[in-house]
Amino acid sequence: MNRIPASLVLLMASAEALAQDPFAGVEPAVPESAAVRPGPGWLDNLLFRKEIDWLETGGREDVQDSHDLYSRFSAGFEVQKRFATATKTVASIDYQGRMTYRHHALDTAADPMAMDAARWEYETHNAYAEFYNLLGAPGRFNLRLGRFYLPFGLNAQTDTHGTLLQLSNDRVFGTERDWQATAFGNAAGGLDYMAGYVFGTGPDQELDGQSGLGVGRLGLGNDMLFAHGLEGGVSAAYGERLDPHAGTKEPISTWRAGVDLRKRVDTGIGPFTLTGEGAIGEDDTEPVWSGLAQADWLEPRRRWGVAAQYFYFERELEADAPADEIDQRASLVLTRYVRNDVGNAALHWIALGVERQIQTPDANEDTLLTAQYYRYW
Repeated sequence: MNRIPASLVLLMASAEALAQDPFAGVEPAVPESAAVRPGPGWLDNLLFRKEIDWLETGGREDVQDSHDLYSRFSAGFEVQKRFATATKTVASIDYQGRMTYRHHALDTAADPMAMDAARWEYETHNAYAEFYNLLGAPGRFNLRLGRFYLPFGLNAQTDTHGTLLQLSNDRVFGTERDWQATAFGNAAGGLDYMAGYVFGTGPDQELDGQSGLGVGRLGLGNDMLFAHGLEGGVSAAYGERLDPHAGTKEPISTWRAGVDLRKRVDTGIGPFTLTGEGAIGEDDTEPVWSGLAQADWLEPRRRWGVAAQYFYFERELEADAPADEIDQRASLVLTRYVRNDVGNAALHWIALGVERQIQTPDANEDTLLTAQYYRYW
């Protein structure tokens, strides 16, 4: 009997095995990181932050008369939502508001709303939607609809929501924020632009026959800021607005032209920032002009900061008025930061401020001392 060689038996067995699927019944092990996940949900790119602001202010003259302090306490929140695809952000929305309690209000630049606001008041600061890259090259044409900083001067790129020192627009326009439809983006030659229609609702957010304002700014692009620490631009506004601080409830025919400049200087003891704003214009044919100069220092660890500011505003009144309206103040603020994120995502500080009212419209000048506790997280 002939025996089959062992090598042939092995070859036949291998051929039979190859005729079958060697991986039958085997489930591939997929790493968790590579598993298919569901598409983006509503909670993706959603941020919710809280805010507490406590302010105590006393004036030398006022305390002698009434033995009382101005107190302001507010608690608020901010909601931000970004809508994005896998490759780009297409839109975002933001809402920021707070409930505020005020007692024995004083005329302080740290709280421009103090003299007009009720004891209890809910304040809407931001309420807008933004749509990105609607036309042209990326970054060329974006649109903002809602309530936000006026596109005039440095305020549109500077969050002064919680700080004791404010920029010029509160006095130049009677408010720093307004309802608007504003386009913004990159212009030619390394410049950025903002231009739009502002409702002119004033600090009380009212519509009472005003036609609104066309407002715009042409400024240096981000390349100058990142490479040289330099920001600057020119601004213009024309139209009608409401401003009870100007002594009338009627719409005010307004034009403004402004220039601004800010320079950061990095040193071994921390960065210094120098800021300047100037504006001229008219209210119902009466001349208006203003100027602001500010210097800030921030300690390298971002734990201590000092800021000084001088502000001047003048509105010429009619010939039969007793005097022009002049507001002139100098302020100094010392801040101890507990938390001071570069992107302002979390802020926590205690601040002490001194405000000298050199000249005020009501001729009731005083020196104010302010203590503030602020947290945003």
